[in-house]
Amino acid sequence: MNVIVVNKRNIIVISTLIISLFLASGLSKQQAVQQLVIHGTLNNHYNPIKVDDSYSKEVFNLYLKRLDPSKRFLTKEDVVALSIFKYSIDDNIERNHFKFFNHTQKIYTKRLKYIKKNISSYFDTPLDFSLDEFLESDSDKRDYLSSLDELKDYWKKSIKYQILSQYISLKEAAVSDNTLITATFDAELEKKSREKVKKEFNDTFTRLSEESIDDHRNYYFDTLINVFDTHTNYFPPEKKADFDINISGKLEGIGAVLREEDGFIKVVRIVPGSASWKQGELKAEDLILKVAQGNKESVDLVGARVREAVKLIRGKKGSEVRLTVKHVTGEIKEIPIIRDIVTIEETYTKFSVIHDDRYDKRFGYIYIPKFYRDFKNSSGKNTTDDVRNALNELRLQQVDGILLDLRNNEGGALVDAVNTAGLFIKEGPVVQIKGLSPAQNVLKDRDRSLLYDGPLVILINNYSASASEILAAALQDFRRAVIVGSNSFGKGTVQTFIDLDRMNPAKTAFFNPLGSIKLTIQKFYRINGGSTQNKGVIPDITLPDASSHLDVGERHLDYALPFDTISPTTFTPWSRAPLNTEHLASLSQQRLSESEPFQNLIKHIHFIQERFDDTLLSLHIDTAISKKISTSSESKAYSDSIKEFDFLSINIPHQKRLNDAQKESYKQWSETIKKDLYIMESCSILNDVFQTYALVTKE
Repeated sequence: MNVIVVNKRNIIVISTLIISLFLASGLSKQQAVQQLVIHGTLNNHYNPIKVDDSYSKEVFNLYLKRLDPSKRFLTKEDVVALSIFKYSIDDNIERNHFKFFNHTQKIYTKRLKYIKKNISSYFDTPLDFSLDEFLESDSDKRDYLSSLDELKDYWKKSIKYQILSQYISLKEAAVSDNTLITATFDAELEKKSREKVKKEFNDTFTRLSEESIDDHRNYYFDTLINVFDTHTNYFPPEKKADFDINISGKLEGIGAVLREEDGFIKVVRIVPGSASWKQGELKAEDLILKVAQGNKESVDLVGARVREAVKLIRGKKGSEVRLTVKHVTGEIKEIPIIRDIVTIEETYTKFSVIHDDRYDKRFGYIYIPKFYRDFKNSSGKNTTDDVRNALNELRLQQVDGILLDLRNNEGGALVDAVNTAGLFIKEGPVVQIKGLSPAQNVLKDRDRSLLYDGPLVILINNYSASASEILAAALQDFRRAVIVGSNSFGKGTVQTFIDLDRMNPAKTAFFNPLGSIKLTIQKFYRINGGSTQNKGVIPDITLPDASSHLDVGERHLDYALPFDTISPTTFTPWSRAPLNTEHLASLSQQRLSESEPFQNLIKHIHFIQERFDDTLLSLHIDTAISKKISTSSESKAYSDSIKEFDFLSINIPHQKRLNDAQKESYKQWSETIKKDLYIMESCSILNDVFQTYALVTKE
């Protein structure tokens, strides 16, 4: 096989000759996009790879995984038939044709029609829920099905499970909250369940059949470069406007970040202050199974693309959308949400004073949901100024320590991560950045002033990423702060967008718009030389995490760049109060072992883990109802165990300066603080750090 040799340059270089050849040779727009996407990535990616047989194998496997993540369309025979292209996709690219894509599309379309034709009649006959049948829901635990008969059998069991779940939900709705449902058969509810699932089945196949060949070719283009690394993607023109599918900001919607995963629409993050956040029931990692507008019938989202899901979920302010979701516990629930406009105030830094009666201490609490900055307005709001103002206010309150909360902070403006770190140190390096060139760029805090020099704890979790990891890692390396929580996400890379239309406007205007590529161009490194990539920031003190069983983090993503190291840079560790983090961790673990709230959490985590691992689903009515009752009972018991900590009181020192919207936002935020286990334990850790500072002061 021929190899496309990598040309390692750190600038956008697509020769005029290549573009001219597009026009001169009469190539199609799709062929132009394929060449530009590949060459643009090869010439600019941080870690370019050879487009050869090994590359072909990776593209082959990833594209089939994306096309049929649940292994419910393609058979083993189909995969074998397509395997003739497994090592020749590089040749397809060099010769600028789409043989692999075209053959895959043909087989996929054929299977869609086959399933639609052969399964539709299954809804016409009442089902028997007394049979001992099972469905393996985890596609990683089963191979592609061997024959069309096995494929039909899988679909029948899958549909039966959906009807059974719907049937149980209807039975639950027919009884009062405190009444347990029974397995007594109700023919009318069974018929209603079949009719509802049949409609969802037909809707799903209608949407799948309406996807154009260009839609699928765009997924293919994306796969061609996604094997370079997990954050390198192709964006067709319409997708660029919906980057990250963030239904928030100035959009009228619910305020949730979504993505496609294994054939489902998964909630990645709930935007603070959004309609979903205020409603409170939709959570990160939930799977959105259905969506309905007000009182209208639900539309099935299983197998739907994110773009289609977003169109259904978005809507005018004040209108209702009903989402049927599957929580990580396995519980399926319908959640009504009134759409709203997310105001920017809701995502700004907040701060308060927490009085802890256990130690008679006052701790400053600063919550940073993201690192924001208006680059078009030099006098606009930014994270650094807001944290500086918070620290000045908290110093006036004479707090005994500061808790900096970076949980769920997915990053943002790098300059603010660096400048915010500088508020807690006199001066020095904060992060190293390396691109294709051997040179290492060190970003430093050059302001010798020190705004706060007291006890400091930083709280992180699995969703703390990018810029928030830079801040936490820097202050950990300086030994300036104690890092508490769970392992951070591990995104230590920098991406940029390249507009394909702008590569050579004079020559590509004929094809415009061509879309964009987002590709990784640099990597972050800690000041100690280690990367935050993949590995993330490991806390000094680990706390139990309800999402620990989930595959959250860069290390779980396909084609994530590896952890590596470079030379450390010179810095002077914090010396005012040396922190014995091992001793602090020991004190924390002792408290956790005696804490009823944390023991309840650990018990709940074990239950969730068991449910998560139980992927073999029973289609027997008795077993299904028993499991449903058990799940509902455990979820309610844990929910009821969450109480406010009466030894914590919250004071908003700047309350009088807040407007009405801010006051309401702060009110809801304050109520969550008093129930937050992690804040409660972080206050205890802050008290331990305070004792260390007090001891040094005495000496």
